[in-house]
Amino acid sequence: MLRLDLMELADLVRPEQLVDEILKQNPQLPLPIPVVELAKLAGISKIEALSSQGFEGMLIANAEKTEGVIFYNGTVPRSRQRFTIGHEFGHFLLPWHRQTTFECTAEDISNRTRKDWEVQANQFSAELLMPKSLVKARLQANGDPELGHIQKLSNQFDVSFEAAARRLIELSEYACAVVFSKDNVVRYWAKSDYFAEQIALRKGDKLPYKSPSKQSGSDPEEWHELIASSWVKERQGEDLPESIYEQTLCQEYGYKVTLLSLG
Repeated sequence: MLRLDLMELADLVRPEQLVDEILKQNPQLPLPIPVVELAKLAGISKIEALSSQGFEGMLIANAEKTEGVIFYNGTVPRSRQRFTIGHEFGHFLLPWHRQTTFECTAEDISNRTRKDWEVQANQFSAELLMPKSLVKARLQANGDPELGHIQKLSNQFDVSFEAAARRLIELSEYACAVVFSKDNVVRYWAKSDYFAEQIALRKGDKLPYKSPSKQSGSDPEEWHELIASSWVKERQGEDLPESIYEQTLCQEYGYKVTLLSLG
């Protein structure tokens, strides 16, 4: 049975502290993480979908943050809805988020936001839906990162493929990176702490000319070997790795995810 002792959460100010305490209180927490049930235990009386073009999520709470309601965009995929619910739940629990009403746009609930409290609410949602300890255990069991591992994480934790890819990169102990693109144009990239090279592409750049990632279709299980300079910058006085390896998943509407590995 789920439990939530709010007194134990009261003095915690960082997203990871809150999630660690929730896991401590619920050592057998099932997957996917029951974000709706946890929010209701904290005092959220209603979680409801709304069709809206103006916002992705909304929290309305009393001044003491003992009661509240959450609304989320019901027109987006379920994994996105879960992240939004987690985001608003973060606003409810984080003690310095003192507003009683939060109206969050799609940009607020994305990696593009620069607003401190939206960044923290996103961190809380990511930590809650994909707890570090649970994800790292799976990464260690899987070994070298592959797109197939990202798909498994996405399915197990009921999060989007993109969110699972970012979490893998964030927690991986391998030299890997992931590039997100649309219509063969880079949206953004992320790399693990062990990926020492600098990605040569910036937002708005086209995918490398010789890269199979530019193809309209691909086998996401197939690795392709390229010269490293296809993807990473040459650094004066330092040798590049000879090769870089890539896998690409082609998604709907021109979106792609390319996993890079230095082997």
